[in-house]
This record gives sequence, structure tokens and C-alpha cells, in this order.
Amino acid sequence: MKRVLGCIRRADERYGLIHDGDRICVGVSGGKDSLLLLYGLSLYRMFSKKQYEVMGVMLDLGLVEQDHSALTGWAYANGVRLDIVKTDIGDVVFNVRHEKNPCALCAKFRRGALNEAAKARGCNLIALGHNREDVLETFLLSLFYESRLNTFAPITYMDRADVTIIRPLVFFPEKEAVSAARRLGLPVQKPNCPVAGLTKREDMKNLLREFRRIVPDPEMRLMKAISDVDQYGMWDRMKLPPDSLIGIPQKNITTRTKE
Repeated sequence: MKRVLGCIRRADERYGLIHDGDRICVGVSGGKDSLLLLYGLSLYRMFSKKQYEVMGVMLDLGLVEQDHSALTGWAYANGVRLDIVKTDIGDVVFNVRHEKNPCALCAKFRRGALNEAAKARGCNLIALGHNREDVLETFLLSLFYESRLNTFAPITYMDRADVTIIRPLVFFPEKEAVSAARRLGLPVQKPNCPVAGLTKREDMKNLLREFRRIVPDPEMRLMKAISDVDQYGMWDRMKLPPDSLIGIPQKNITTRTKE
């Protein structure tokens, strides 16, 4: 857990994620990352000396009947509160709406349900277990499918819901999450989704694997490019001519430059 706590501390100190008096609701999917985050935040209180509360909320999507006893038993044994909230999100997305591309709608419904669950429990922070590779896959998806440089932030205030989303594991590598979950014997559940492993995000995972063949440690290099704003050098920071002049040979441009 030392590596997990170190990454949580790095994100917290760099972006100011957690403060005294916070009540944190961890969105638990049953996967390795969210369970590591729930356990890690429960320990981080002693590590950081910060006074905050933490609990977990798991949304049951209502797709199939699931046995959550291993999860709830693990949480109880470790002194962590974990609530299971029943929803009909899966039924609506797959059986009522018959969505061909269900991920966006499902994510929207899950965000709303988790926001409501957090507010009902008096939480001002929602912690999500996105790891380093999730940051990079989102960046690549945005780049190739939306033609923009974008990924989610370590901390985001949601004004409509009046909650703040934090992602304390953004510096934690995927491969270390796998090994940590195995060492700790976490009760990881298999994904309860018909399209798990068949999405464009899976394609980005494969693309990152391909990068590793030709670039040493591409994940570290991409994360540095995303997080090191002082080295950012795209066109919006350069003294380029006005848009109407872009493409005109420089010899034809006299005094009109963008300051």
C-alpha cells in the first residue's frame, strides 16, 4: 500500500484534493481501482494527519442479480462503510433504450445517481478510482475521435450537483493496481456490463501497448506532457499571425501580428 498512498499524497499535495472536515464518497464499481481507492483513502487519514470521513457507494445497475456479500464483508472487516444502491440504469440503457453505443448514456445516468447518493449522505467530495492509464486513454480518445487535446482533471467542481469530483489515483500505474489488488486479496468483481472490453477505450489500451514497442515508458512521457503546463507549446501560446493570415507566406506579413 505504500505506493498507493504515495500516489494519493502526490495528487493531493499537487492539486489540493482533500481538506479537514471533508466527507468523501468513493464511487465503488467492484473493480480493483475503486477498491484500492476506498481502502487507500481510509488509511491516508493516518498518513496525512487530515481529519475527514470516507465511505463507499456502489451502484447496482440492475442488469443481473449479483452477490455483494464478499465486498460488504471486506469493507466491514476493514472498518469502512460501503452502501449498495439499487438502480435500474442497466435495464434502461440496454433493454428499454436499446442503445447501440451505450457507454455515454450509462455514464451520464451513473454520474447522476452517484451525485444523488453522495449528497444524500452529506458528502461534499466524490472520489473516483481513475488511474494513470485511464487519464491517457481518455486523452487519446479525445485526440482521435474529437480532434482536441483534452482529458479529465484531478479535481473538478460540479456546480449543478454542488459536489467536487476528485481522482486521487491519477498518477497510479495500471500494472501496479493489478499487483496491489492481488497482494491485498481484494474481492474484485468481474465487470457487470455486456460491452466490457469491446469499446473504443479498449482500442486505446491496445494503442498504448503498441507505443511501448517503439517508445521507452510512453505512459510517463505522456503524463509529463499533460501535467507539465510550463512546457506546453501549442499554437494558442505562440505569437502567431491572425487566423486570416495563417497560410500566407511570411514575407507578405508586415506589422500585423498577434500579441
